[in-house]
Amino acid sequence: MQAVILLAGYGSRLGRDDIPHKSLLPFDNQTLLSRHLVCLDSLSISCAYLVVGHNKENVKRYVETLSLGLECKFIDNDLYRTTGNTLSMVMGLRSCTEDVVVLDGDVLYPQSEFRKYVKNSEPTSFALVPADINNTESTKTLIRSDGKIEMFVTKRDLTLKEKKDFDFGGEAIGFFKLSAQDCKKFIEHYECFESKYVELLWEIPFTSFARFVDLGTWLINQGPGCFEIDTQNDYEQALLVFQKSRDSF
Repeated sequence: MQAVILLAGYGSRLGRDDIPHKSLLPFDNQTLLSRHLVCLDSLSISCAYLVVGHNKENVKRYVETLSLGLECKFIDNDLYRTTGNTLSMVMGLRSCTEDVVVLDGDVLYPQSEFRKYVKNSEPTSFALVPADINNTESTKTLIRSDGKIEMFVTKRDLTLKEKKDFDFGGEAIGFFKLSAQDCKKFIEHYECFESKYVELLWEIPFTSFARFVDLGTWLINQGPGCFEIDTQNDYEQALLVFQKSRDSF
């Protein structure tokens, strides 16, 4: 298995000028990024492709200081300011020749739960966490009667029809897997609609992709939870839980 880590974004909402990139937020003697790489190394990932943009040279130099057995390769996305993370993801997927796990670079998670997900979930699947169905901002996941994903809804409330017709699976927290075959299919799907998708977040093209490829789910409902870190408040909340439950992370 290979991995793609999405690290191109600017992270303007975090408001931290004291660090060159938000993936370098500290958690004890590690950072978000070093935690990702150590965890992937423990899973015998053959290669991690790091898609970088904002302050990319700082990120590259940081990774080079880490003593890991994991092979890391960098992919430059110089269009990160004017495109969504779908482009970064596709740039990473184009380099992959095996099954792949994709990670948003700004998520803190219990490493044991991530390992369970990678080892035991379906080859094409999305990790979900329990969430408030009425949270407008979260990436809400709707499930069909066959247990597969119907669609992702973010930045808006669900309609009454959506609530009636589908089950609520939880929030897509920011890591997912694609089989090698489905990876190729997604790239082809993206290339058919590139002008539409290039500025969007991955939730939109995957909603269309779900119409003809089964997207499985894996619910993470054990441990202290997962945290997407967009703001300083998000970081402080994640750090507080981390400090109280270090053994779980």
